[in-house]
Amino acid sequence: MSANQTKKILIRGIIYAIISSITFGLLPLFSIPVKAQGMSSEALMFYRFLFSMIIYGAYLFFRKANFKISKKNIRDIILIGGAGYGLTGLTLVSSYDYIPSGIGTTIGFQFPVMIAIFMWLFYKEKLQKSIYISLLLSLLGVFLLSYSPNHGMVSLYGIFLLTITNLMYSMYIIGVNKSSMKEVDSSVLTFYVICISMILCLVLSLIRGTLIPIPSFEAAGNILFMAIFSTIIANLTLILAIKAIGSTITALLSPLEPVTAIIIGIIVFSEPINIQIITGVIIIILAVVLIILNGKKKTE
Repeated sequence: MSANQTKKILIRGIIYAIISSITFGLLPLFSIPVKAQGMSSEALMFYRFLFSMIIYGAYLFFRKANFKISKKNIRDIILIGGAGYGLTGLTLVSSYDYIPSGIGTTIGFQFPVMIAIFMWLFYKEKLQKSIYISLLLSLLGVFLLSYSPNHGMVSLYGIFLLTITNLMYSMYIIGVNKSSMKEVDSSVLTFYVICISMILCLVLSLIRGTLIPIPSFEAAGNILFMAIFSTIIANLTLILAIKAIGSTITALLSPLEPVTAIIIGIIVFSEPINIQIITGVIIIILAVVLIILNGKKKTE
């Protein structure tokens, strides 16, 4: 491959990674207005995954993707994909009821730190000094985002939901690499995970009695945009970026997700911003970058 072709692939991969991070960060823009019209988090996620399943399924069908999977794949997708990916979206969106969306998305961005801890606990991977530093930075960042000298702590329940978000997504990421799901084509795996997540949110909505029709054309439009941008495009460009430039460079561009959410929170939803919040965001991003760079060193 020529140097010119390599450069083009690098540029294309970086563009994919930027698009993926930004579209993931658009989630509050589409979800908060729908919830303001009286829709529960689980019902919203059900419609999000339903729209995503239909659109993404049609895309894979016309691409003639191979949907065949084994019984073991099905078991792991249900247990790991549904609980991990499905509950991640549900708890993250639910946290917006208690914590400003920009802050919530940033706190929910700490899953790489959680993954490193899980790998140490369950797979006996050695914790490097940078992991300890990252953990301390993460805790400091969460404190700065969660505590105000004038208003005290933000909602502890919101922090709890975001902790569940980090736990579930960490388990999902580890599960994809450590279970039979790694045998499934990435695009097809994403489709099945979306399907299982949809079923999970439907069941939760029925149990809680919160499943309602989409309340307006505006809400339907927001859900559709959430499905297209924050689910399908975000996941597809993530896969394309990883294939073009690798997981490390892709991950190094992922801080654009909380930055996007914070900008939207300030401009669209008039959420507060001050030096303390900016410092907390920067510290959490630094903690995540340290984890990513540590992972890169281990693979070299």
